[in-house]
Amino acid sequence: MFEKLNWEPDRMLLDDLVFRLEHSANGNWDLGDNCFRFYKTKGLIEQYKKYWSLINDFVPKNVFELGVWDGGSAAFWFEHLHPDKHVAIDLQSRENSAYFQRYVISRGLAQRIKIYWGVNQADGQSIKDIVKTEFSGPLDLIIDDASHLYIPTKASFEILFPLLRPKGIYIIEDWAWAHWQGLQIGSGDDELTNLVCELVEATGSSTELIASLIIFQGFIVVERGTIDLKSDTFKISNHIYRHSRSNSSKDY
Repeated sequence: MFEKLNWEPDRMLLDDLVFRLEHSANGNWDLGDNCFRFYKTKGLIEQYKKYWSLINDFVPKNVFELGVWDGGSAAFWFEHLHPDKHVAIDLQSRENSAYFQRYVISRGLAQRIKIYWGVNQADGQSIKDIVKTEFSGPLDLIIDDASHLYIPTKASFEILFPLLRPKGIYIIEDWAWAHWQGLQIGSGDDELTNLVCELVEATGSSTELIASLIIFQGFIVVERGTIDLKSDTFKISNHIYRHSRSNSSKDY
C-alpha cells in the first residue's frame, strides 16, 4: 500500500487525484477547488505504511469512517483498500464537494462510497441506523478521525466496536494530541489519552474483548476479540478488571 503516492510540498498525488496538504497550505495554490483537502501528513502515512505491512493479508469489505472533512480521506482509503462499501460521517452540515462528486461519478462508485453529513459521532442511534441501512454484514474496519475528544470518541467506540467482526480493526487517529507541543484541542478531561489508558486496561484484563492493541504516535489500532457484544449495552468499563488497592502493595 501507499507505493503510488507522489508527495510534493503542498500536495499529494494519487494517479489523477490531487490531495491538497492542509498542514503545508500556502497562498500559492493554483488549482482552486479542483482537489481534496487533506489533513494527513506524510509522516502519518509512513506510520500507516509500517502498520499495514504487518497485516497485508487483511482485506476489509465493509469500512466505516468518522470525520472526513471534505471527503478526501474517504477517497484516499477507498483507493487503497478497495472495499465493497465505504461509508463515512462528518459533523459538518454541508454537501459533497464538486470534486468528490466528480470522483464518485467518474468511477461509478455511487453504490460503494457514501458520506452522511451533519452526524455527530456521539449520536449512537443515528450511527446504528446508518450502519443498518448501508451494510448487510458486520464491519471489518472503522477509522475515527473525528472530534479527537475523549467523551464523543468513547461514545462512538462503544456503539461501533460491537458491530465490528471478530479480528476486525478499529483505528483512532491523533490520540496523542495532548502530548504534542504547540497543539491544544481541549482540556485535560478531553484528552484521548484517557481512552487509550482504558483500552490498555481492557486489553490486560482479557483477550476476549481486545485481541491486540498497537500504539503508534499518530493512531492506535484495536483488534476486536471474539466475545459477543451488544451495541446497546457495551461499556468499556465493564471489561476492565483491577485488583483492589489494598492488595496491590506487594513488591515485584
